[in-house]
Amino acid sequence: QSFLFPKDLPKTERLNMEAFYQPCRTVGGDYYDFIPLPEENQFVICIADVSGKGVPAAILMSNFQAALRTVSRTAQNPKQVIEELNYQLVQSANGENFITFFLAVYDFGTRELRYINCGHNPPLLINGDTHAQLLDEGTTILGAFEPLPFLNMGAIKEIDEFSLFLYTDGLTETFDLEEEEFGAERLEKYLIENQQKPLAEMHKGLIQELNDFRQGRSFDDDLTFLSCRVKNDSA
Repeated sequence: QSFLFPKDLPKTERLNMEAFYQPCRTVGGDYYDFIPLPEENQFVICIADVSGKGVPAAILMSNFQAALRTVSRTAQNPKQVIEELNYQLVQSANGENFITFFLAVYDFGTRELRYINCGHNPPLLINGDTHAQLLDEGTTILGAFEPLPFLNMGAIKEIDEFSLFLYTDGLTETFDLEEEEFGAERLEKYLIENQQKPLAEMHKGLIQELNDFRQGRSFDDDLTFLSCRVKNDSA
């Protein structure tokens, strides 16, 4: 399963990424990716979560990753990517499994971030403010309907410096001994308070926050999160 994830993430001043992945079992159904596009000034970042756990979820995610890697380099826009992924997933999963998915494309030249959220936990966009922007524009889960009942694309224009935090629900649905969940509010508060820290340090601190919160209780789901920090020097 380790072959599904990108071997190397960018670690430059212009584009810096950091990821954390911990399956609930030996293998899991979470997936993230970074794909530089043929146009040198663009890249794709995404995260996904397959319904179910274990080997079946991992196999479905492997097929999904292969399809994404193929269509992301040839499709004209993110909507075409999502439509093709949904079609292929409906054919392969036979309506028995679905995938929540988030995909974003950033263009250093136009300074535009385009994204589609397919029923996934909304990633948080942070650019120095005291509140994060939730990226929730998009469609429903993939694999349940063909064609998709609706499909919208979000776009954030003229954005030069920002951090994007993507995660699966295993993070916010971490529970303590009193059955209280970590939740989205705690996550946003932590990210805002630590947005100036290096990504590796910020991730390490978040893991510690989760461990302190759960008080020894085991994780009930795969845990995956991915941070992307852009400082666009072409502006």
